[in-house]
Amino acid sequence: DPNARFQISFKYQLFSNMGPLVKTLPAFKGLHLAYTQTSLWDLTSTSKPFVDTTYKPEVFFAMPRVDGGHWANWLRLDLQAGLQHQSNGKSGADSRSLNVAYFEPTLIVGNQDAFHFSVAPRVWAYLGSLDENPDIKDYYGNVGIRSKLGWGRGLLLSATGRIGDDANRGALQLDLSYPLMRFLYGNVGLYLYAQYFLGYGESLLHYNERTSAVRFGFALFR
Repeated sequence: DPNARFQISFKYQLFSNMGPLVKTLPAFKGLHLAYTQTSLWDLTSTSKPFVDTTYKPEVFFAMPRVDGGHWANWLRLDLQAGLQHQSNGKSGADSRSLNVAYFEPTLIVGNQDAFHFSVAPRVWAYLGSLDENPDIKDYYGNVGIRSKLGWGRGLLLSATGRIGDDANRGALQLDLSYPLMRFLYGNVGLYLYAQYFLGYGESLLHYNERTSAVRFGFALFR
């Protein structure tokens, strides 16, 4: 419990590649705004409420292909750094929030449209007060990693993990997806999705409770 999870995410490049600012200072095209909202949804109760929702607005700077395309076409390195706010939008005793600054390099081996492997370690520092959840670092820590293995147009496995300051209080999430477009004659971008979560912090409200869940569903993007 809860038995369902819903997530929506987007990112937006702040300055147009065709504008005079980017043409004069190309680095500005790396500036992005992003937002992720994740809700845990109780479909078994009478009113079917969202038990907890985490809101994550952020601003980040991305540098794709830092080698400028001079490396082999099967190897690339991307860099990303940003500021992210996390909140569950509640007040009083149920209020949870934190702010982080992070840095994340991503190494990709292989063709992303074919078979490939990627690894993306992330390190972050907490900004401001953690009064609402003073021990959250014990569960969220400062280090995480995400890795992908599979085919860009086929089966793809993603593993995301993090280690809390207390090493036995981390989390692991596995996401397995498969495109269904070939069965829909290319009309709809849809993926069959399976997800497994084990550990702490699936929601901000219950960050200090250990949970495990297996869920099946659909995704529009991966």
